[in-house]
Amino acid sequence: MKLVVERGKLLESKKVAIIFSTYNSSDYVGECVKSCLGQNYKNLVLVVSDDGSSDNTVSVLEKAAEGDERFFLIKLPHGERGIARAEAIRKAKALDIDYLYIIDSDMMLKDNLIEECVNYLQVNENIGSLVIPELAFSKSENFYSKVKVFERNILNNAGEELGVNSIEAARFWRIDSYNFTGGININQIAFEETQPTIRFVEKGGVIKRATFTGVYHDEKHVTLKNIVKKKKYYFSVMDKTINSEKEGNKKALSRWYFFRPVLYRKENLKQYLLHPILTLGMIFMYLVLTFVAVIEILKSKVK
Repeated sequence: MKLVVERGKLLESKKVAIIFSTYNSSDYVGECVKSCLGQNYKNLVLVVSDDGSSDNTVSVLEKAAEGDERFFLIKLPHGERGIARAEAIRKAKALDIDYLYIIDSDMMLKDNLIEECVNYLQVNENIGSLVIPELAFSKSENFYSKVKVFERNILNNAGEELGVNSIEAARFWRIDSYNFTGGININQIAFEETQPTIRFVEKGGVIKRATFTGVYHDEKHVTLKNIVKKKKYYFSVMDKTINSEKEGNKKALSRWYFFRPVLYRKENLKQYLLHPILTLGMIFMYLVLTFVAVIEILKSKVK
């Protein structure tokens, strides 16, 4: 994937909205805000929905934005992540945008990311959205922090084409393409961020992976216990997502951990040989999560 438009010839007439939701993320959200507002592409807005944080996240957000008029903060009572995201997207749309970029509060944009993505989409008019590769890192040195970083980088080592069974969410959208998907369904608590991507591809839309850029993603301190705790909740409500999508069970199974084609790419097979201990840790994590998922899904069906 190569950029065709040279820097300096970029037309900043296109307005970009970056949106994310937060919840008790004061330790890292300031860097996220700075990386967004510090982009060289100036025709952008940043819309943040705070999901009822009980720490000083709001004050950190406001300080990081330093009165920048492009920054909009929505304060919500604590609820589901999808609701907070949907509110931020609703506000962004009201600002008459051309592009929508959905991120997480623990991400930091590479320099010039917005410029490069707008450039690319202006030239490649048939492409409706981009998956932005996540460049995972963690300051923690414990085993499962390393495993999680390893796994994330494996999943992002997938080339330009988006496979039909990809679990990755397209994040940088033409706004008309995003609207075409129907957007986030706030009732789909598990994997709600990937559903617009799946719907868009099923309807014939074209999505590419933006191999020319990336976003840094802080995996923070990871243990197998906290991975299971987080996923256990999502698995317990995943039945709502499955039942709300056509052929939901088939889609979910085709994208399950061990069935993702990206895991078996030649480049990733080499990584397994180079890092056998981390590979075993990833396999064990997938086995544990699969077991937990089966239990939680069965429990939800019994209720």
